[in-house]
Amino acid sequence: MDDDIFEKILRTESVFKDQATLGQAWVPKKNQKLLARDPEIKKLTAIHRPIIETEGAYSVNTLVLGTGGIGKTLTIRFFGRKFREAMLKRDIKLTIEYYDCLQHRTKSSILRNISERLHYSAGHGYSDNEIMEQILKELRKREESLLIILDEVHNLSSDDILALFNASIGFGEANTRFCIIAISRPADWYKVDNEKISSRTQDIIRMKHYSRDEAFEIMKYRRNLAFREGILEDEILGLITDIVTENKNMRIGIDMMRACGIRADEQGLSSINSEMILESRNIINPTFRADVIDNLRLHEQVALWSVAKALLASGDPYTKVEETYEIYMMLCEELNIKHHVSMSFRKYIRNLADVKAIHKDYLNPTVEKKGRQLEIKLTDISAEKLCEYFKKNIPHE
Repeated sequence: MDDDIFEKILRTESVFKDQATLGQAWVPKKNQKLLARDPEIKKLTAIHRPIIETEGAYSVNTLVLGTGGIGKTLTIRFFGRKFREAMLKRDIKLTIEYYDCLQHRTKSSILRNISERLHYSAGHGYSDNEIMEQILKELRKREESLLIILDEVHNLSSDDILALFNASIGFGEANTRFCIIAISRPADWYKVDNEKISSRTQDIIRMKHYSRDEAFEIMKYRRNLAFREGILEDEILGLITDIVTENKNMRIGIDMMRACGIRADEQGLSSINSEMILESRNIINPTFRADVIDNLRLHEQVALWSVAKALLASGDPYTKVEETYEIYMMLCEELNIKHHVSMSFRKYIRNLADVKAIHKDYLNPTVEKKGRQLEIKLTDISAEKLCEYFKKNIPHE
């Protein structure tokens, strides 16, 4: 790249005041607000209030349900920070740990991470039950409570969810200082829920979509945090809000503001116009969850890219594992990484199906083809857009 171009961009004043406030990991700081979620915060506070009144000897499992892009994770993380502040004022110890179950896909991974966070080692050779017992023993010893947030909880198996929810039964209510807030989309949750899990879920919070007025107030607030004054006028912001309301997804609007701001900086512009909004709408896919893709391991990403390339090459709505594996090997060669064996590739396909990045169907054997055939389709993004995404985000020569 021409050094003059690099310096020119850096010398030009950015339209952003704080671009990080449009990031997916953003949580309001002390002097910032969470809008339109007061009822949920009040209910969460009422649910967890006994931790204060019993000085920690309390356990509860709460399930938070809602479709994508309505602020589930943001609301729960904001509640966690505010509730911990309230506990500290009262000299009550509380540790809050957040787990994205796309990264921590088993109960064992979560429990071992908790033991490390509590600054003691469970050691090797311990069962999950023994680690859980040690965690609860450590919490009692410290007179400390633990609240864990399990985001995208449906990526755990039903057995693992039940085992975590069962902590207070297995070890006694009086001995447990272990609370859980589990977050999921309703359609995903119903695939792992069962009667036993339901019986151990004390409270369910069903989050609703934002109204148009609520969405506009949120968009204005986030704009004021992210941009310098005058960059994005209310009239233009209203166009984004209409798209948010139409799709019932706040994340789309936040991503569109960020995309338009980056384009303005790239082109040296001092404001965002309606043309940018319309163009960004074509780029931002309302159902494409980039966080899901980013949390995949490298070879899982390459496997997903291979599925997209196979679908593009054939023009069919589905592809087969064998065809996709051949493309995967070629992609690995292009990326200068060592390809894994077919058995490992099939495991990556299973993992991709588990996180809903692809959909897989088994076809019954036919006279021509013995054994069950596996068909693979993409779930919520076109093959073309997925290939574009990976070209930009996976380093290659």
